[in-house]
Amino acid sequence: MKRLLIGITAFLAAAVALAQGNPTPTQPAAPDTQSGYVSNMPDFGPVPEFANESWLNTDVPLRLSNLRGKVVLLDMWTFECINCIHITPYVESWYTKYADQGLVVIGNHYPEFSAEHDIANIRKALPDLGITYAVTQDNDGATWAAWANHYWPTIYLIDKQGHLRYTHIGEGGYDSSEAAIQDLLKETYTAPAEASAAPDAPKLHYLNPTTSVNVRASAGIDSNVIGSIEPGESFVIRSEENGWYRIGYNDGDGFVSGDLVTVKDEPTI
Repeated sequence: MKRLLIGITAFLAAAVALAQGNPTPTQPAAPDTQSGYVSNMPDFGPVPEFANESWLNTDVPLRLSNLRGKVVLLDMWTFECINCIHITPYVESWYTKYADQGLVVIGNHYPEFSAEHDIANIRKALPDLGITYAVTQDNDGATWAAWANHYWPTIYLIDKQGHLRYTHIGEGGYDSSEAAIQDLLKETYTAPAEASAAPDAPKLHYLNPTTSVNVRASAGIDSNVIGSIEPGESFVIRSEENGWYRIGYNDGDGFVSGDLVTVKDEPTI
């Protein structure tokens, strides 16, 4: 039912975007960092922080607090949604075109069907769909719920201050969405003095596999293999037990050997 409503909601969202006076797309230009430019797009205030633990296409679990000064496009999607599939080439093209100007794209994968809960299936879908930007697993729907999201796909644009500035539901509206990206990239950003992480600031404890690593049901080489994690992925560490790390894996816990992963800490602001 949610997907059947997409056509109507996309039309309404496009109408709202036009009413808000989103600028007409032009050729990409370097962001203006000198004139103090501020877009006339509405500011809907601060957005919820991510708490997602499992990430693909990125060596670091992303947190919005560490992305100040960047424009973030958040795409609420799932890989079997046909409407999501249709918008993916546009999202990927924006990522390719504007990443070096400060655009970060995050695909929040919230599953509808059982097969979409399995990270192995998501992993396979990414190259099949041509997705190279960061994707995070949201099996429990925590991020979906925090954003009070209702539809696949929905894209949100978050400005350099971490505020929501633009929303589009469903397919279409590609020119308006791209123009909004361009406009937000032009905004001037000056980091507040307190933005630097203090020495005692909380740290994000995570791991990266150095090769294809088996994920086991419990901490031990004789435990059943329930899947794998792969290079280019990152996972928040939940705990450590006798040289094994416990991570979130699909809808539960998984354990990986500390001998096969690199452990890092990322300060959070």
